[in-house]
Amino acid sequence: MESAIMKFACANQGSINKEDLLFNLCFGDSTGVQTIIYNQEKFGCCVFNGEQKVVARTRLKLCRAKDCQGCTNLHLCKNFLFSGSCQFSRLRRGCLFSHHLNSDHNMKVLRDHDLEDLEQAELCTLLLQSDYSLLPPICYNYNNGDGENGRCQEGDGCKRLHICEQYLKGDCSCFRTHDFNAPQPLKSLKDKGIPDQLMRSMKSIYLNKQVLKICDNRSNRGNGGNRGNRGNRGNRGNFQQKRANSISDIFATVDITDWSNNDEAGGMPEQILGIPSLLDVVIGGGGNRGNHQEMQRTSAFNEIPAAVNATDASINKGPNPTQRHRPKRSSEAVKDKTEICMYFIKGYCKHGERCFKAHEKLPYRWEMKQDDQWTAMSDNEKIEKDYCDPKNTYSSSSSTLPVHFDTMTCGPNQVRRLSTISSVQEPDFVLTTEWVWYWEDEFGKWNQYASATGGHKAADIDSDKLELRFLSNDKGVMEFTAGSQSYSLSFQDMIQTNKRYGTKRLVKRRPQFVASADVQTKKIRKPQSSFTAVPGQWDKTQIPETGFKRISLQCSSDEYKEIEELFVNTLRGFDIVKIERIQNKALWEIFQWQKNRMKINNGGRTVSERKLFHGTNPKHVDAICTDNFDWRICGTHGTAFGQGSYFARDAKYSHSYTGNSDIKSMFVSRVLVGDFTKGSSDYRRPPSKDGGDTLFYDSCVDDVRNPSIFVVFEKHQIYPEYLLQYKEKISYLYQLQLMCAVKEGLSKSICKNMTCNITIETG
Repeated sequence: MESAIMKFACANQGSINKEDLLFNLCFGDSTGVQTIIYNQEKFGCCVFNGEQKVVARTRLKLCRAKDCQGCTNLHLCKNFLFSGSCQFSRLRRGCLFSHHLNSDHNMKVLRDHDLEDLEQAELCTLLLQSDYSLLPPICYNYNNGDGENGRCQEGDGCKRLHICEQYLKGDCSCFRTHDFNAPQPLKSLKDKGIPDQLMRSMKSIYLNKQVLKICDNRSNRGNGGNRGNRGNRGNRGNFQQKRANSISDIFATVDITDWSNNDEAGGMPEQILGIPSLLDVVIGGGGNRGNHQEMQRTSAFNEIPAAVNATDASINKGPNPTQRHRPKRSSEAVKDKTEICMYFIKGYCKHGERCFKAHEKLPYRWEMKQDDQWTAMSDNEKIEKDYCDPKNTYSSSSSTLPVHFDTMTCGPNQVRRLSTISSVQEPDFVLTTEWVWYWEDEFGKWNQYASATGGHKAADIDSDKLELRFLSNDKGVMEFTAGSQSYSLSFQDMIQTNKRYGTKRLVKRRPQFVASADVQTKKIRKPQSSFTAVPGQWDKTQIPETGFKRISLQCSSDEYKEIEELFVNTLRGFDIVKIERIQNKALWEIFQWQKNRMKINNGGRTVSERKLFHGTNPKHVDAICTDNFDWRICGTHGTAFGQGSYFARDAKYSHSYTGNSDIKSMFVSRVLVGDFTKGSSDYRRPPSKDGGDTLFYDSCVDDVRNPSIFVVFEKHQIYPEYLLQYKEKISYLYQLQLMCAVKEGLSKSICKNMTCNITIETG
């Protein structure tokens, strides 16, 4: 359960609301979860913005030594952790740090910290918010003072981050920087090696770091204690004497692990949890403070305001009591509900009418403002369907005046749309709102981003990436490329601009339509295992129900550069023609199912997976993309280590099996190598581990200590992820010789044969 909670939190940008955690992993049953999340070595818990937040943490760190002979830290290149690639590996001397997350040392370290189930991206999030050396701290002086740089004397040269702390906690309209892509924050983060693809996660990571810092401070302060001899003030405890002005102030300063009913929480005493009493926080109590009346303990979340008010009444007794502001109950404070409750749609919300989110059976609700009151519109589903189509400017509703979507008005009245949280913020929830981004071409057709339709080049960003950036800063600008052109997209103006020609295109953000009938079928929890989910970098508009799609990668993308780096590490003297991603949903699901099955057979431990090369004749490419590798069909070039499909660590080895065509074809595949042993030519399956008939190795290799050739006998252990096509480089001297041959009168056809597809114009 602990590893599942850790993985769930790390997959959700490093933290999760406690209610969401219970709902998705425990169906609301808190048995055992309380004890797990109170483990301060692995989680930090506090109330933030009125919600109980669980933040993942670890004591694991990256090893800083370049030639470490053995330690308990992770031996992994920082750049490789961040992006899966490293620019230093292209240099002659190469990178001095390891690029193998699944090495024996690293797997042992990960198992010792119970982190072996985390994917690389999840581990990256966890380390970024736990290891304070990986990110620059926020500049305290910048956040204090009235100048452009606050009280910071270093200005833009400051090594700390000039970002507004209040912005991390929510909306803020002050003059300080609210964008991690602003020049100073961007430079500070780039100096630490943070790549572009992690920039969108910086706000959540820094917020998580702030939450963990609060938890650490509360943990260090304990339950009070002797502050030493300070005159006659007595035993004051360790809390500052600062009165909170509101409930939100209390929440912001207290590490409250659970405000729910004691029966629900398992009745864990606060002395065990190290939680200060509410009286200590509100009036700075702790220890012997005199004759202040003790605040009544609260057993439920909604009783806190009443307890605070009771304390106000006791403190203000006297001839001329100071008038104090009375905090409102949460049900009174939240009058305008602008987001739809996920739990009510699911079937049940325990807060009932006190819930601060709207209760609606659909994940959207259209409302009109009349007499200063928002009321639901009658043609809710019809308006929603019209709105989801980007070509519509007006709704086609017959019972009311049409809704103007650009101005969000219906006649003279204002209109608004309530919805559930965005799917990119809660990717594991059902009935979240999936936002789709479109741009209008010169023919008035609306095209999805990252979709190569209508003869247009696909952009290197998709709707999910745009949505994440938009949610982090809805007034910012995002740059991207499509083919050879560069563009900027202004979220504030919803305009896309070609940076070279200045051409402007309209942009729209619209939800994916969900009919009321579809809502009923979706009211099931998403599976906890991820084998049905396709990788995040896939083009969601190009996933066929059957068969496959080959998606060309942009040369500037990190995905392209990662495969290119693997290729050129051992094979030089060739030019890459293109790299294509293979999107075959059926093969991917089978591969993930096999991975989960092997994990179960391995006692729950992570199965070793590698990216390996396989050279093949171009005539076999479509068959492999459709039905995976089959050594009986693709040919046998040797069976020295077993009769199966052969894969190589080095592209140089696989190059020998690409045939005689001018354009060579080589797959880069995900291979579940698992536990392997030395192969033999008579093996038709991996040998037994113990001599019996039930426990077998997963694959065979040429050398157990330093394997470079892997033989897999079960095709479900393979996913052909990328197809790399390349050709031999033509030297400058050879080109001159060809030019001379042309001048001597050789025919164009002869020259064409000699140039290997290089066309030379004669005459």
